[in-house]
Amino acid sequence: MARWFAFSLTMLGTWLLTNTNINLFWVGWFISGISTIMWTYFAFKDKDTPRALMEVCFVLLCIRGVINFY
Repeated sequence: MARWFAFSLTMLGTWLLTNTNINLFWVGWFISGISTIMWTYFAFKDKDTPRALMEVCFVLLCIRGVINFY
C-alpha cells in the first residue's frame, strides 16, 4: 500500500512541476523529494542498489530545486 501512496505523491509532484503556476514549483519539488525518499527506501529494501543510488541523486536534485526557488 505504501508504494501506491508513493506513486500518488510522484504523480502529484509531477503535475505541480508541469503546471504553469511557477509559484507552486517549490511544492512540486518538495513532494517529489518526499516520494523519492520513499522510493529510495523501497529500493534498498529490495536490495536494488543501482536504483537506490539513482533515487538518492534525484533526492539531492529535489532539495536543490526547493533551495534554488528561494
